[in-house]
Amino acid sequence: GTYMHVPGSSLALLLAGLQHSCRPSHETVMLNSAYRQTCGLRPMGTTLSSSRVVGGTDVMPGSGAWAGIASIRCVWKPPVSVHVCGGTLISAKWLLTAAHCFVNITNPIREWAIVLGATSLGQSGPGVEVRRIKRLIIHEKYTPTLEYNDVALLELDRPVQCSSTIQTACLPGPSVKVSELKNCYVAGWGDRIVKYILQQAKVQVVPNQLCNSSEWLHGYIYDFHVCAGQGGVGTCQGDSGGPLVCQDKRGGFFWQIGVTSWGIGCARPKRPAVSSSTQYYYNWIRTTMGVRPVPPVTPAPAYTSTPLQTLPPKPTQPCPVPRAKLLQFFNLLKEILLYLKGKIF
Repeated sequence: GTYMHVPGSSLALLLAGLQHSCRPSHETVMLNSAYRQTCGLRPMGTTLSSSRVVGGTDVMPGSGAWAGIASIRCVWKPPVSVHVCGGTLISAKWLLTAAHCFVNITNPIREWAIVLGATSLGQSGPGVEVRRIKRLIIHEKYTPTLEYNDVALLELDRPVQCSSTIQTACLPGPSVKVSELKNCYVAGWGDRIVKYILQQAKVQVVPNQLCNSSEWLHGYIYDFHVCAGQGGVGTCQGDSGGPLVCQDKRGGFFWQIGVTSWGIGCARPKRPAVSSSTQYYYNWIRTTMGVRPVPPVTPAPAYTSTPLQTLPPKPTQPCPVPRAKLLQFFNLLKEILLYLKGKIF
């Protein structure tokens, strides 16, 4: 996809911010004016030409990954690991991802690994950081069959330091007018077919009212969703759990407005990819991390806090290969239901 070059002033702020850690002392979600100089910027950003989404555009080594993007891996037989999902670093010790990435997992979460700062799955060495997972917290109202509340947080075993290859993502609070953000992108190593090199693409955000209309994804879209991509544009090369980001109107940094959740088919007309809205879950994220919630600026969907749930350790077994098949089945089922609904009505 096409990316905006980081302006000189913003780049100066970025370089200044790289001298510090990812704010581990307060464990704050990276957002709003106080953190704009150290979040939402693509490290070592470059100008890239546009290309078609399906088939992908490689993020070249040295060009910098998108802010906070991470590869979540199941460690099978060390040192062999399998890329399962994407995620984003939102503070020194917390990673945001999708809940469905951990459905039916059969090996202890402590044996999984988080890789940050890499643009290829086999990359290691300077600039790449690896962490283990201390704790997995899935949204307490997550519904696997319908992918409602498809968000999860991973607490890392050790804080991550910001660097020339690693930055944190910015999450939009209640005051951010997400609907006015236009310059949007997805990035990841691939959902259906995993790519070795990090992929990136520009997408179009579709208003929820249109996305939920009769010819689109009628009946499946709610306030906690964000639709992106239509008519040959989608997140086929993105990741489950990976970021949907949009550039701030004043430029220089990006807001992560979504966490990739599900889709029907691949880059098909009127079948955009669906993400979980980070603005909708903003206070859930803050509360889960132990940060005080922020009062809504305008009327927002009701939010109810219930005790957090963590997955108990399970016996060590091979990595969860059936997950992709299970998601494929439910996506096919959704498509059949949409087809039948069109025939009946």
